[in-house]
Amino acid sequence: MHEIELKFQIPETRFTHLRQRFLQGRTEAVRMQAHYFDTADGRLARDEIALRLRLEGTRWVQTLKASGAHGVARLEHNAELPADAVRSGAPAINIDRHRGSPAHRRLLDALGGVALQEVFRTEVDRVVRVFTLPDGAEIEAALDVGQVVAGAAVHPLREIEFEWKAGPLQGLFALASDWVAEHGLWLDIVSKAERGSLLSRGQSHPAAARARPPQLAADADGPGLARAATGSCLAQVLRNASAVASGSRQPEHVHQLRIGLRRLRVVLRELAPLDCGLDPGWEAPVAELFRVLGVDRDQQILEDETADALVAAGAPPLTRPRLPAGAEPIEARVQHPQVQQVLLAVQAYAMEASAVRGGAHEGPAVAAIGERLDALLHRMVGHSRGFADAPADDQHAVRKELKRLRYLAEFIAPLYRDKPVARFFDALAPAQDALGSHNDLAVALEAYRERAAAEPEAWFAVGWLAAQQARSARAAHKALKRAGQAEPFWHGKPRG
Repeated sequence: MHEIELKFQIPETRFTHLRQRFLQGRTEAVRMQAHYFDTADGRLARDEIALRLRLEGTRWVQTLKASGAHGVARLEHNAELPADAVRSGAPAINIDRHRGSPAHRRLLDALGGVALQEVFRTEVDRVVRVFTLPDGAEIEAALDVGQVVAGAAVHPLREIEFEWKAGPLQGLFALASDWVAEHGLWLDIVSKAERGSLLSRGQSHPAAARARPPQLAADADGPGLARAATGSCLAQVLRNASAVASGSRQPEHVHQLRIGLRRLRVVLRELAPLDCGLDPGWEAPVAELFRVLGVDRDQQILEDETADALVAAGAPPLTRPRLPAGAEPIEARVQHPQVQQVLLAVQAYAMEASAVRGGAHEGPAVAAIGERLDALLHRMVGHSRGFADAPADDQHAVRKELKRLRYLAEFIAPLYRDKPVARFFDALAPAQDALGSHNDLAVALEAYRERAAAEPEAWFAVGWLAAQQARSARAAHKALKRAGQAEPFWHGKPRG
């Protein structure tokens, strides 16, 4: 079976009110103790599989879960142990209890015959409440308070889950949206199993998620292509957003979240003609979060890479630049209800659970994307001619168009032969790197010009950065010229 649920973290200041609100309906309390198993080298965790034995009240249940699409849907199989199978304490794990389930093959492939061992456990006080909505949807909500224990390490738990049981799937997202608005909840796709696995390895956050290609067919219609591309974006956005919202300041989490958001913005702008279900109202909150993360990313580069380069170039001592006092932490911006509401709405759209349905494009969707890619490639060739002498804003616009070309092409790339696709992106990569470096220098130059008014020592940095930027502009111009000669892979025939 497939499990479809949404899990949220609860702000500490809102927990008491949320709990009071939760208890207003008919509820059931249950004490749960779960033991999670993996190989010594963490094979199940790497393959996004969780295997556990859980005591729920007085009964033991063995559960196998495997990851699915969008971080919301998962394969799940439960095997309740008969009372006479449990003599005392926790029963032994037995993977044959899941034989015949879709997740069983995933488990066998991941194990490869390697023995299992207990890695961590969870201790949770759960309160369950079932919501029956006017549209007929049945949603089971679980309010969990407890801890994850791995050896001497402990991680507290305070979260709420909404699991779809029956009826229209749209109801799951509608109910979750109401609770996000009222209690400031924020999405967290890191499961208890993954949290325990991280804890057992002494880690606070999972590795940053990179972009994955969408799964689509050559004859996909407009809505089908748009949903597939959106799902690809979500897989990257949600995992990195969970890490940043949980307090991660790892540059790669911020960087990959920005890439995921930019890809999502390309979907909203470029694929809207293919499906009227893409809401243009999603763009503003996504763009604002992207901007805030960009400021944080630029600041990190100024504090580290740029400052180190200036010292190596012989710059006089300067205090390292810092964000203004009182600046809102980036985790608060990711947790913001407006951002969370958009993420929920985009998830609902990708899973065909949104209110607006229907395509706005007739004919093969891939062909329409090919025409748009032709136009973007032609414009890039035109912009490359005067790039070195163009104003900074125009140069930045060229960089954004190059990324739009790349990400839009990535959405349909899986439909074409590998070699032409690789040649195309290999031709674009040097230009994107060159324009990125050029933009970083432009940001640094502006920052040090502002500082020079109060710190004369910063004029050395201004001069050095200006000289470097002149060189980088010429390098970007050459790279753009070469990128413009890339052979469009979408002119070939899609795979059958």
